[in-house]
Amino acid sequence: MRKFGFKFFSTNFQIAPEVLKEGLEFAQSKDDMFIEISAVPTMTETEFKRIKELVGDMEVRIHAGIDGFNAGDRNFERENKRILAVAQKAADIFKAQTIVVHPGDGHGKEYIEETVRQFRLFNDERIVVENLPYFDNEGIPMHGSTAEEIAYIMKEVGCGFCFDFSHATCAALSLKKNIDLQMKEFFALNPRVYHMCDGDFNQAKDKHLHFGEGNYPLKHYLNDYTAENAYITMETGNGFEPFNELRIKDYEYLKALHNI
Repeated sequence: MRKFGFKFFSTNFQIAPEVLKEGLEFAQSKDDMFIEISAVPTMTETEFKRIKELVGDMEVRIHAGIDGFNAGDRNFERENKRILAVAQKAADIFKAQTIVVHPGDGHGKEYIEETVRQFRLFNDERIVVENLPYFDNEGIPMHGSTAEEIAYIMKEVGCGFCFDFSHATCAALSLKKNIDLQMKEFFALNPRVYHMCDGDFNQAKDKHLHFGEGNYPLKHYLNDYTAENAYITMETGNGFEPFNELRIKDYEYLKALHNI
């Protein structure tokens, strides 16, 4: 059975705990839902334990912080370890099976090798590396944008894979690569986690649109490039967005597309 997950930042629980409680209650009422929590590095162990009390037995997956994290640069190593340590502590508290971690900036083998070196130092079997766009929305070059690069990191590190459809689409557009070929190559890596949102085929930008607001072939992505037991995080909305009818519509949208 495919499972669908709302994504929350850990600080969201401090900003609007009552609002997010509605989201948790909705997810807990479904047998095919989980939540993904992005572990903001400023959070303490005590704060994560308070969130755990609110979450209860709901299944949780963790995403490591991305601000200030760059595994492709040796100068970031100390800060990267600190950021990841917060995510690891959160994963311990929530008993999460996976921690999504981004590779680093830069195009070229030397940057990929640095990501491999640092991921080896992290030495955590829960880590799943996420594919990235070829450039971020500010034009910064990033690696992990092709299945070949992700496969190399996985092989050298022994980690799993998080398949982000929007990132893959953006990278294919930047590289002028056939999008279906891109998806098939990533899917062949047996992802452990999936990220999905809507977007615009006319721009290589990761927009995190709610489902139905863009023109991505979401039915095709969902039914042809996710496993039957997939964990699919709905990465819709930018920044802090209170739990509202748009989140529920996203869940219902994917459910309606499932196996149509």
